[in-house]
Amino acid sequence: MSSKYQLILDKQKKATMAYGSMCLVFLLLIGAYSFFQWTKYQTYNDALALNLERASDLSETVSEIQAKYLEEKPAFEEMQVDLEDTLKGVFPIEENYTELTRDLDKFEARTHRPNNPFVISNLDYQDVKISENGYYKYLPLRMTITASPENFTKFLHYIETSGSLTGKVRLMDMQSIRLNFNEAKTDGPEIINFSVKINAYFQNI
Repeated sequence: MSSKYQLILDKQKKATMAYGSMCLVFLLLIGAYSFFQWTKYQTYNDALALNLERASDLSETVSEIQAKYLEEKPAFEEMQVDLEDTLKGVFPIEENYTELTRDLDKFEARTHRPNNPFVISNLDYQDVKISENGYYKYLPLRMTITASPENFTKFLHYIETSGSLTGKVRLMDMQSIRLNFNEAKTDGPEIINFSVKINAYFQNI
């Protein structure tokens, strides 16, 4: 009887040990799973915090850019208006005889001096023409001019640099020029009489 009882006790002891071992393994598995889940959670949490920080930085940057834009917007708009006005003067939307004549008169007025002459004696506008590709139109004109060698050079430079947005001179180019040099008088400078054919360009719209 006692041997059977001892056998039962041994079986119970082994079962208890086996159960304890299973519980230990289970607890270890739970611990490992919890550790890895916590590590993953911490990684996600750190990434989220970093993203939130970056989003905050980006939000501040966007706000700064927006404030800077609003601050400088009036200057940009003023510059745009000025650029559009300049372009209209350099490459106008119509032939604009009157404005072109006024510009040439202004050049004559600021260049001519009694001992250093520049005088436009004849200005003849011809019929408007369209370029072969149809992209623009041009106004042919002929001028007869009396000038000193210095002012003759200034006039050539004036035509050559026309079309520049900085100079704000209407776009032109010289098609032909005919020169007539006069002997300098003893009491005056050398004089160049010349006739020139010029095309003044404008938009074809």
